[in-house]
Amino acid sequence: MLAHNNNFPDEHTAIMFMLYHMDKKALVWRMEFMAAHTVSGQGIHLGTMENFFAALDSAFQPFDMEGNALRQLHALKQLSRPVDEYVSEFRVFATRAGLTDVLQLIHLFRQGLNSDITIQAIRRGPDNNLQAWIEAAKQGEEIICMERIYLGGKQAKRPNRILAKEKHYTNPNCQMTVKLAK
Repeated sequence: MLAHNNNFPDEHTAIMFMLYHMDKKALVWRMEFMAAHTVSGQGIHLGTMENFFAALDSAFQPFDMEGNALRQLHALKQLSRPVDEYVSEFRVFATRAGLTDVLQLIHLFRQGLNSDITIQAIRRGPDNNLQAWIEAAKQGEEIICMERIYLGGKQAKRPNRILAKEKHYTNPNCQMTVKLAK
């Protein structure tokens, strides 16, 4: 819509365009919104874009955005993604949740990392700040990648350690994909 600003000469036209293109769950809301903004004998008065977006936000955003982000942060896991992707998503949810306690952030960050990367990060002995833990996790990921390359794709044997059972492990930092034994 912003790219074609000249197609919408006024806010009323732009709002009508957006309302017309709503589907599924938004259809009911659209009908209610239009009914609330219809004045008998005078037509539809939709108001300003600011009021329209405020109405959209109140109807469709979670009631408790911070709580919702915190639940997503607790459920967040790295899985087979590179550490950089996990970090990006972690930062988004942490910001949305409004978390500022460094120890809580570190705890949640470690909780979502793969166990083999967490162990490598702990061995690095990072300071009690989130950035140090992020860097330690990236280094741990690099070490695991190099171990797998050195061992020809086989997982290192370490007591009391559960490694992710992946068929392929890709690490963009070392620019290699290693096929692991099944």
